[in-house]
Amino acid sequence: MNKINFLEKFNEELINVIINFPTLYPQVMDYFDISVLSINFMLFLKRYISKKTQLYLICLSSLIFLAQFLTVGFKWQYILLYFVSFIHILKYSYVFKERNIIVKTFLYGSLFFTFFISSALIYYLPIPRFEIKNKNYSVGYQEIFIENKDRKQPKPFYELSNLSPDTNRELLADIYYPTNQETDFIQLFKDSSSDWGVAIINYLNRTWDLNLPEFLLSHLNLSYFDIGIDVPIADNNFPVVIYTHGWAGEKIFASDQLVELASQGYVVVALDHTGLAMFTDLPSGTINNSGGTDASSNIYEVMFEMSLDIEDTVNYLVDKKYQADFTNISVIGHSTGGGSGYIYCERNQCESLILQDPFFTPLIENNINIHLTVDTYFIYSEDWYIGYEEEGSLTEMDVLQNYITSSTPLLKYYMSDSKHYDFVAFGAISPLAKYSFLKGSIDYKDSLNVNNYFNLSSLRKENINENQFLKVIP
Repeated sequence: MNKINFLEKFNEELINVIINFPTLYPQVMDYFDISVLSINFMLFLKRYISKKTQLYLICLSSLIFLAQFLTVGFKWQYILLYFVSFIHILKYSYVFKERNIIVKTFLYGSLFFTFFISSALIYYLPIPRFEIKNKNYSVGYQEIFIENKDRKQPKPFYELSNLSPDTNRELLADIYYPTNQETDFIQLFKDSSSDWGVAIINYLNRTWDLNLPEFLLSHLNLSYFDIGIDVPIADNNFPVVIYTHGWAGEKIFASDQLVELASQGYVVVALDHTGLAMFTDLPSGTINNSGGTDASSNIYEVMFEMSLDIEDTVNYLVDKKYQADFTNISVIGHSTGGGSGYIYCERNQCESLILQDPFFTPLIENNINIHLTVDTYFIYSEDWYIGYEEEGSLTEMDVLQNYITSSTPLLKYYMSDSKHYDFVAFGAISPLAKYSFLKGSIDYKDSLNVNNYFNLSSLRKENINENQFLKVIP
């Protein structure tokens, strides 16, 4: 077999593999990634393949691009690859007669370099896949809409957003729950009417006067989660965990931790605090947070109203006779959500209170006595542990050591090499986040392992052991 026939045969076999074995791909790249990269690479070998085979490859590439766009959605990592494919189509349709070897080499090298950069983007910045480890149950998911007709929109929320003060309080909540149904990876947020990845970038830019490019998080709505939509809950009376996000956060910010909890036998409810969340897509329209804390007249009042959101959500689920044990409720709160979680548990029975970098200084500034009557587990980022505030200002460590009393067990830890947003999934969304001010030097997988271990141990009231990244606060 001569060289040309061998390459022709090789290309035919490779096409068959791409068509017939769509499930054979490494975890960091999907079927579409490998298909379009393989085909585009083969087109670089056009001098060794027939014109007919080139046409087949170009048509197949176009069909795969179309299928990828319809089933997955636009991926910014493909932009350079679109350009390379377009050049291959032009080269097939028109004969370029460039005879200058230097110019020809430069053009060919530039095209191949562009292909290489595109391949690197797809490989090193993949769409994240949130895979559950050591699960006891599969995880089901549903989103619920709540309207409290007895409660108007509170001032602490409408002064932060485009909420109308004369409307009823409306909330959206995600529920992750144990199920015995088999599940597969789905794009939970693909069909959101807003691109919340871009919304995060825009929020950061306008709040901190940054100039981050939108593409940095433009594929957040393509995250893969191993969950099932509206599958039946397992036949057990599971305890409940409430997740309350921080200032201008989102109910999905800690989804990587919440699905893990659901897989261990908890019904996990994560709610958007409408007006404080970056944005909430309500049936009546999208509510956008307008900026930072300067727009708020009283941050304590914000946290108090957040605690009422938790009550509204719990009351709604109890009234609907949702299948869960609402006599056994624990709360996980990040940042401002930590303050709201404390206020909620002060008025309602809680089993455990897990606080991730809780923002308590507004309580002290409003002369609120912090007395814990529920088993409470503090975990801080190292950034907050060493004191990020300006010199002379009250720090969260000052509050922890000097202003908190407790009649129940109180455990205090910090996560080394971390910053405030290592309690959310930015590290999985894009590895670029690790080079930003949002995260510390800790790797995303390490921070997730710490969070999952800490959350589960706290809920089960088990001993929490120190490790490389989890340290006791003296």
